[in-house]
Amino acid sequence: MNCAVVLETLPGDIYTCPSCGVLRPIGGIFLALALYLIGTPGAGKSTVFDALTNTPQGTHFSTKGQHRLGSVKVPDERLEQLRDLYRPKKYTPTEINFVDVGLPPGAQEQRSLGELTTFLGDADAFLLVLQGFGEFDYRGDPVDPKRQLDAMALELVVADLEKVERRLERLLQETQKGNKGSGQEADLLTRCKTHLEAEGALRTLDFSEEQDKLLRGFQFLSQKPVLVVLNVEEGAQPSQEIEAACQAYGFEQMAFCATVEAEIAQLEIDEQRAFLADYGIQEAARPRLIRAAYRLLHLVSFFTVGEDEVRAWTIQAGTPAQLAAGKIHSDIERGFIRAETVHYADLIEQGAWSKCRDQALLRLEGKTYPVQDGDVINFRFNT
Repeated sequence: MNCAVVLETLPGDIYTCPSCGVLRPIGGIFLALALYLIGTPGAGKSTVFDALTNTPQGTHFSTKGQHRLGSVKVPDERLEQLRDLYRPKKYTPTEINFVDVGLPPGAQEQRSLGELTTFLGDADAFLLVLQGFGEFDYRGDPVDPKRQLDAMALELVVADLEKVERRLERLLQETQKGNKGSGQEADLLTRCKTHLEAEGALRTLDFSEEQDKLLRGFQFLSQKPVLVVLNVEEGAQPSQEIEAACQAYGFEQMAFCATVEAEIAQLEIDEQRAFLADYGIQEAARPRLIRAAYRLLHLVSFFTVGEDEVRAWTIQAGTPAQLAAGKIHSDIERGFIRAETVHYADLIEQGAWSKCRDQALLRLEGKTYPVQDGDVINFRFNT
């Protein structure tokens, strides 16, 4: 993911990321997924945060300045089935972090994201909350989710344009001092500047692998994936206009009533089912949103199992087995020999690892094997 730091820790330990302040679990250099909530004032962003982080045991979050930081377990029925099969001493779902982004003290309503560029750069994706309830917005104007969407999308572009312009100025100064090695970067940023000036998001530009690597350190906001959350009144659905607008931007979108969902999230599972049935809701918002985020970011999960622990790990789709091993620990990646792999459904059906081997369902995969969603893996390594 975006934050990376070298610490003397073990997988599963928790640390506070020095750049964004989010509590993150360690797994080699791979860290928990972080989704940052942004939106115009009055859109109900904090209520959406409550809907995503509330639990029957209460609301669990920490604060950093004006921001609220919360972490929740990613629900996965496959992992639960593996837990029931192995009955381990420890059961560890993967986690996802939500950050309720607050405006800096004294920030103006316009261009506020530009004041948070460094903080927002650590997001893996944005949850853009739009107001779809009530008659008037925070300015007293009629509620218009499409206008909010356009305004927030433009803010991301403007924040990037300012960063590009500042960097180009510095590169020009370096060139004037005789540094000729910055030409490639300057050409790339000039291309970005032209696109941004036309109000185009950088996610809509195609870059080579080398160019993408060069841009990665800038953490441009308009390059990040966006999931739109339309905060509606109870029982309401998104309009065709907002669906079409999200499609035009390339944003995935969903709608729910954050006030109702925040109440649901505080109930025990059995009570939740009854509450959902009363409101005619098939599934709570949190698991739906997490699945949407996984699709948006092209993420998959693999599992490790045993009597000591059953655990889920989240990686990018197509990650080679050796790099996936580094999700657990860098020593396993470094000393990788092979990945003993079986699909979770086959393991559940057979009931034991040894039976999967006997039925030729167990595969021996090498370093370049692209780990699949639902793989159960035993990594063999030598250090």
